[in-house]
Formats: sequence, structure tokens, C-alpha cells
Amino acid sequence: MPIDPKRASFILGTLVAASFALPGPALSQPAPAQACAEIQVQNVRPGQGHLMIAAYASADTFGKQPMAVLRLAAGAARMQVQLCGLSGDVVALMLFQDLDSDGKMGRNLMGVPIEPWGSSGKPGAFGPSWETGKVVLNGQAIVVELVQ
Repeated sequence: MPIDPKRASFILGTLVAASFALPGPALSQPAPAQACAEIQVQNVRPGQGHLMIAAYASADTFGKQPMAVLRLAAGAARMQVQLCGLSGDVVALMLFQDLDSDGKMGRNLMGVPIEPWGSSGKPGAFGPSWETGKVVLNGQAIVVELVQ
């Protein structure tokens, strides 16, 4: 079941400013020139909730309009996932583990995430950005370590 791009754009905003939610089972929204990337996610809490992944194509779309999204049940502490629907040579990923499966990134009163999250690249002290999260799509696996 495809995800409406406008809904995905709204739902998969930045970790700092927006909540994440994706209805239904594991989903991926294809882009015109489709490519896939292997993603290795570390520090997953096994069997708790869902892993939510959003891929962005540029600084202009980062946190607003993902080119591909995926929601899947959290399995082992280390998960290997294939995300398709990617285009271009560079991508930035944002992930979080929706422990309570409510479709949103859990936050405390200060707005700090209370559910595990991660980003491709090297996220800064204030969360991910296009500049800190972008990685080259070169056929190698993209490793993302969830933190909390």
C-alpha cells in the first residue's frame, strides 16, 4: 500500500520538530529512478515496536519530503534492511524505533527524544541535518547506530 507523499512529508519531519508516523505494514515509496541501499541498523531493542526509516534526497527536502520511507517490526538487536526507491548519488537517512507503536517519536517535556533514534553520517549534538547525515550511495551498506 503506497504512502501519500504529502502525508509522509508531514509525518517524517525532523527529529527535533516533528513526530513520525506511518500507517499500515512495511512500506516503501519508490522514486522515479529507483535504486536500493542496504542499511545496517545497530542497537535495536529486539521485539519492541517498529523501526521507522526515512530517506531524503537534498537539503531542501530534508525533514520535509522523503523520497522513500519504510516501517517494519523491530527484530534483532542488529537488523539489515534494504530500502528501495532511492535516486541520485547522495542520501540522508533518519530513523527511530517506535517502542510503543503509536506512530510518533516519543519525547519528554523538553522535546528531547525518549525513543531510540539515529541518522546516517554523523549527526550533530542537536540531531540530524542534511550536512551531517548525507552519505554517498556507492553500493556499500549504510550503518546507523540508534542512540538514546
